[in-house]
Amino acid sequence: MVEVKGLEAAYMHKNVRIPALREVDFTLESGKTCAIIGPSGSGKSTLLYILAGLLKQTRGEVRLNGELLQPKRRETALILQDYGLLPWKTAMQNTSLGLEIRGVPREECFQAVKEAMTELGIWEFRNHYPAQLSGGQRQRVAIARSLTLKPDLLLMDEPFSSLDALTREGLQNTLLDFWKKKRATMILVTHSIEEAVFLGQRILIFSAGPGRILHIIANEEMGNSSYRTKPLFYERCSHVRKILGGGG
Repeated sequence: MVEVKGLEAAYMHKNVRIPALREVDFTLESGKTCAIIGPSGSGKSTLLYILAGLLKQTRGEVRLNGELLQPKRRETALILQDYGLLPWKTAMQNTSLGLEIRGVPREECFQAVKEAMTELGIWEFRNHYPAQLSGGQRQRVAIARSLTLKPDLLLMDEPFSSLDALTREGLQNTLLDFWKKKRATMILVTHSIEEAVFLGQRILIFSAGPGRILHIIANEEMGNSSYRTKPLFYERCSHVRKILGGGG
């Protein structure tokens, strides 16, 4: 589904062109998951925003389902680290925002929002404002908003990085359950080795900026919440840590 060829990107800082990505190539089959990990400044988020159609590459191409990527693709959803919630809207209003922008009829919108919020265990908080919710609840609202759009490509930029360890692990399980039910293609940017190994069937390890892919690790054993308890999980985490540390 996702095909990236010869991708390069740069940004301007004080009239100086700074390269962000260099010769990035990878493919990801439909319904698979991919975790991207690397040092800060390696262009991971830049790659994600290009895939979302929010930034334009300087070289190379991106194809989704065989077609060149177009901006504002309706089947792509993006979940951000800061949740992206409007503080003056309730949890339910924030969840329905994407559908309202698309002009979905009110009753259809209500049913989709109720289904997503119920599935994520936050329906009872539908009338709460973001300031009245915990970090984990706010992130669940952000996920629910994405699920209502029924995406075939879900992009996530460090969605759980600001959460405590237990909440983070719970939401990783929630995301895994969603993927097992819907089989949407998922691409996750993270700084957590354990999160990358738990959620990525393929793990892309990036170099320091300008980012390029140092290594791609197959991790087909992911897909079960008990994976964290398996010796292979720790072996794979050690492997990723070794590559990130320059150990090959």
